[in-house]
Amino acid sequence: MAYLLDANVFLEARKTYYGMDFCPAFWRWLTVSQADGQVFSVTQVRDELTDEVIVPWVAAQSPGFWLDADDTVAMAIHAVVEWVNKQGLLDPVLFEFMDSADMYLVVHGLARGDTVVTLEKSARGSKKKIKIPDVCAAVGVRCIEPHVMLRELQARFVLGPIHEPYEGANLAKISKDEPPRTAAADVQEALLRSVPTGTD
Repeated sequence: MAYLLDANVFLEARKTYYGMDFCPAFWRWLTVSQADGQVFSVTQVRDELTDEVIVPWVAAQSPGFWLDADDTVAMAIHAVVEWVNKQGLLDPVLFEFMDSADMYLVVHGLARGDTVVTLEKSARGSKKKIKIPDVCAAVGVRCIEPHVMLRELQARFVLGPIHEPYEGANLAKISKDEPPRTAAADVQEALLRSVPTGTD
């Protein structure tokens, strides 16, 4: 079993808790985990990742990171489309889902027996949008949030000396509005010095 990542996993990580300038380890971990056969996404997600900061990282990944549809996936599409068509939704809602990366994530998960990783929340019964967790539940695909994946794969992002940039980094662009950073080891030492010892 592998993990298939939704676009919002990459984008939210980049914008918030795993920013490329202060947590390059996350992005390197994704690259290494794909090489180990654990983490992937689909070409339709790749095409959605147009954020100018993340584009160099996307381009630097092995082509194998982004899965294309094959005959097995094509067969699984029927099961997903059949469920979607039974929901009694308006055509624009149906067409939006069936033309999206969301559908291909679910279809690949069904065809390969993989787990879909997304930040989307269930909206069962919604007539306005089809959500990934609801389709996954309906067709028997496991669907989890990113922190669950990280724990299951025992990811560890440990502070240490300054790291080399991750593949595809453009730190000049990422950090253009920020002052130069102190070495990680110096920061740790300064923090330790500031912690009360209880001996004063």
